[in-house]
Amino acid sequence: MTICSFLRRLTLNVSLTACSLSLVSLPVQAFQTFADEDRSADLVNEVVHQQYQFNTPTTVTYDKDTLSGGASGARVYVADMGNHIIRVLNLNGAITGVLDDNDQTLASDSPATSVPDIKAPLGIVFLSESEADDDRLAGLYVNDVGRHQIHFFRTVSGNADDFEYVTSIGQKGHGGGEDLTLPRNLTITPEGFLYISDEFNHRLKVFSIDPDNNYQVTLVQTLGHQDSQGNYVGAGPIIKGVDKNYGTDSTWYDDYAGEPDKLNGFRIPQGITYYQQSGTDKTYIYVADNGNNRIKIFRADASTGQLTLYDMLGRFDRSSGADDHLKRPRGVRTDAEGNLYVADTYNGRILRFDNLASPSDSDPVRYRSSLSSDAQSAWEYGELGIHQVLMRTPATALTEDKAFQLPNDLVPVIDGNGQFYRENIWAWGEYYSNARVHLVSDSGNNRIKKCWTSSSGLTLLRCSVSEGVGGVSDHEFWGHPRSLPGQLHSSSGMAWLNSTGRLLVSDTPNTRINMYDQNGQYQGRFTGSDLSYGVTGITRFTDPVKGELVAVLVASDATLPWWYVGDSSLRIYNTSGQLQDIFNLTYRTSYLSAPEIDIANGNYPVSVSVASQGGQDHRIYITSFGNRVWSFDYDSYYGSLNYNWNMGGSDSQKGTDLGSNWQLGSDFFNEGAAGTFDQVGGILALNNRLYVTDRRNQRIQAFNPVTGAYTGKVGEGGGTYDHPVTLDPDQLFLPVGLSYNATQDALLVADGFNMLARSWNNPDGYSPDAQGVIRPPYQGHWYDTALGTRPGGLFAAEQITSGNGYVFVFSLISNRVTRFDWSELQP
Repeated sequence: MTICSFLRRLTLNVSLTACSLSLVSLPVQAFQTFADEDRSADLVNEVVHQQYQFNTPTTVTYDKDTLSGGASGARVYVADMGNHIIRVLNLNGAITGVLDDNDQTLASDSPATSVPDIKAPLGIVFLSESEADDDRLAGLYVNDVGRHQIHFFRTVSGNADDFEYVTSIGQKGHGGGEDLTLPRNLTITPEGFLYISDEFNHRLKVFSIDPDNNYQVTLVQTLGHQDSQGNYVGAGPIIKGVDKNYGTDSTWYDDYAGEPDKLNGFRIPQGITYYQQSGTDKTYIYVADNGNNRIKIFRADASTGQLTLYDMLGRFDRSSGADDHLKRPRGVRTDAEGNLYVADTYNGRILRFDNLASPSDSDPVRYRSSLSSDAQSAWEYGELGIHQVLMRTPATALTEDKAFQLPNDLVPVIDGNGQFYRENIWAWGEYYSNARVHLVSDSGNNRIKKCWTSSSGLTLLRCSVSEGVGGVSDHEFWGHPRSLPGQLHSSSGMAWLNSTGRLLVSDTPNTRINMYDQNGQYQGRFTGSDLSYGVTGITRFTDPVKGELVAVLVASDATLPWWYVGDSSLRIYNTSGQLQDIFNLTYRTSYLSAPEIDIANGNYPVSVSVASQGGQDHRIYITSFGNRVWSFDYDSYYGSLNYNWNMGGSDSQKGTDLGSNWQLGSDFFNEGAAGTFDQVGGILALNNRLYVTDRRNQRIQAFNPVTGAYTGKVGEGGGTYDHPVTLDPDQLFLPVGLSYNATQDALLVADGFNMLARSWNNPDGYSPDAQGVIRPPYQGHWYDTALGTRPGGLFAAEQITSGNGYVFVFSLISNRVTRFDWSELQP
């Protein structure tokens, strides 16, 4: 059984980005971070491309002009976002430099007086001297989403590993000019036109930059859909099977002329690139419209840089002849021949399309008139997968080169003359010469992979493999796996043990539970060994006889007896990590009207909470990825677990974009009906109510803990990708983790991509208002979103727990735990 997608919950269906809260920067506080320490000293004996670790590497770029120096002389730049630095490597994967806080040199022609530190480098692009019309524009451009700015650094002449700062563009805002809110990606054309995906403003901005006038920036154009107040809003869905499905019938394209939201709208624009057609003045700009599952293609005016919509790519013919559709595309790149390369993020794959630019284009938008005229992919490669998991089973190890988690970029490596950089490789026992080299930022697996296509580029041969696969003696990919003792690759559960003073943190992809003391010192593995496969939820509770116990969810339990091996399980441990009881959740939920809790059907367990019922009886509540909530009775004396009820499910009007057969409903971008879920998350049982995070509906729902009946919600709720403009206690943005602090009688929430841990009074004591919203007084939040991925920044807040006067928060992008004192709560 493959385990490639059981952690899809970790690949958030939003961009890996900061949000747009208006907070004042605060002085340095006493918070402490751990599990993200630099471990390069442990890797000195590894091969050069394994002597360091990435922490969510999001974007790759390179200097074309350095490729003439061969692999050792080439310079590749990687946005190592979780470490808030840019790494410089050669094509052997060896570190040759870094852009960090020590790079404080001002360029001689810089209009600035100081060099900014980088808060969160999400996107980067390099304009080589050979492609720039003006050498002064050549260099590295960095999308710093912590600052909502683009920084321009120039590499120092004669040393491509040192940098001098030129200028920055943008400031946080929603208006015209240089106002940006989370600029996701950008590209710059040889003429100096900057095209920026202004992600949380759902728009594309075009600027020109003038080195003759102190690098002054001028707004050229803004594209997107505006509401009646003139605000750019997320719009433009083409909903498969419900809306006018792009590529089905030409009469439907005529409908777009009267629907400017579909024609002009963006919803989370991300990756962006350009292609200049040889021998013409035509420049094409490709934009990944992530939330709309499509790529918009524009023609750029050669003199002004202004864009005109030319084509859209969403559905396409696979190379096998089957109908297919992009799913949350992020990275787009082209080669010198105009072929388009796509990182199709939530399909976990990379694709190539032959040049989509037509030599003649009399119509401003070239609609596709039928299925037969859809674009056809030359190849598709990859699948959703966590490489540590796949490497553990012989059945999947040989195909783990196809494992991608959140691939952000597929970058063809091409020199200044338009020629591919090539290498000779072995692929599954066959020797290939002059294979074309591509680089992929596999951000969810914290690595950069090389992929090789045939000499013609029409077949992808394979991508980097792990040690032991295909005769390879060392990991081929760049960046050592985040699997060293005490490290976190990613976590989906935390609990504080009062009796031992230990923090338990699930290192989910590495199938283990790490223990830390309150100061973040690693204390070894809880249970002493791996838990195959995947601890997806942890909580603690107290039994009057057995004392403090720990409930653990395992997505696919390899210790269950044959033929139940691989079913999902609930395990009960004492605080020493000794197993007390084990229960097969798949077996106990079979033959019900709802799908059973099981990894095989994607309905694996997510989160767990326990409420005492008196004596040794306890009620255990579990959420599962199929948007269900489950109730069981656990008797610790008899060691029994009995099913009570389940509820939830998806709103049929919203539909779903999970799995390969996703079907978006007409209300996909709206808040779902009460009692339904759009990516269920954490669960918390208090005295009077059961609380469950409903991530993409931006709310916490409350239920009767005895019957499961819906009673109200915390938070006003919102659409699938709506995000608050300013900090508002009633507006959540993809909340995940829940916890309760008994000392403060407070509800704690890890508010996902609001980048905050938040605290309210215990909501049990407050009744829903006329709108069904429970509004307990808001106590405050930890911490400052302007910190980005730097220590203290919660990028993004996923799990939360508290103990011994502290609050512990796990951040997804930084792969670390941050400890706050309660006194650091900002009211």
